[in-house]
Amino acid sequence: MKYYQVNLGSLENWSYFDKGDMPEIRTQWTQQPGHWTVFFLEHSGGFMLNNRITPFHDGYVAVVAPGTKAGFLRVGPETPHYSVTFGIAKRVDTVAIPSLVDLGDMREARRKEFQEAQRWIHFSILRANACVFNLLWGIAQPIDVLRSSDLMYDFERLVTERLSEKLSVASLANELGISPSQLLRSVRAEYNQTAQQFIREKRTEVAKTLVLTTNLSLKEIAVQTGMPDLQYFNKAIRGLSGMSPRALRDLAKTRTRH
Repeated sequence: MKYYQVNLGSLENWSYFDKGDMPEIRTQWTQQPGHWTVFFLEHSGGFMLNNRITPFHDGYVAVVAPGTKAGFLRVGPETPHYSVTFGIAKRVDTVAIPSLVDLGDMREARRKEFQEAQRWIHFSILRANACVFNLLWGIAQPIDVLRSSDLMYDFERLVTERLSEKLSVASLANELGISPSQLLRSVRAEYNQTAQQFIREKRTEVAKTLVLTTNLSLKEIAVQTGMPDLQYFNKAIRGLSGMSPRALRDLAKTRTRH
């Protein structure tokens, strides 16, 4: 996934709203200067950004920034979507906006917002702008998620998706289509640590989140995060949080009750 670095203040006082099937002109185009477009996608297909293709499904949002080369692999009948093209008035709030994101649990709420925006579009563009502004801030991330290259985004995605598996530098490099030495150099330059250190930290971070936010057993969490050795799992969580997984979960439950 690519992120855009955006000075997100407010939207300019204009926008173009559309709903329907994906037109042929969306097969491939270069976005105009000063024009952003958000697509709320209600079908499955492939989104191309600067010649990189990523699959999407109903409930995904695609964002195209000025000057980028974009396209959809499916256009024509049975490709329902909403789209809004707009301008951003820059301010000092710098955030990272993903180019493609699954809205997950927020899918239906956002769909209703786009439906309402369409209903108001002939009376006021402010309603459409408010819909887009809320969406952008809803998917925005802190700028520390920005990476120097698409390779590092792909590396992080692979690690996160396969956290339960035994991960090696060789297998990850092969999947990314580069040599192990190139991957090691890139990871060191990006994160100032080795690839294995990054993987260990990612396992522990995700495990801590699952301990705090789910009812999964500690054994299930250990397996899902690739740390099936419970002694090692306990040591990793203690090293990150200063307490055992069970104590961490008990503390979270106590805070929730109060």
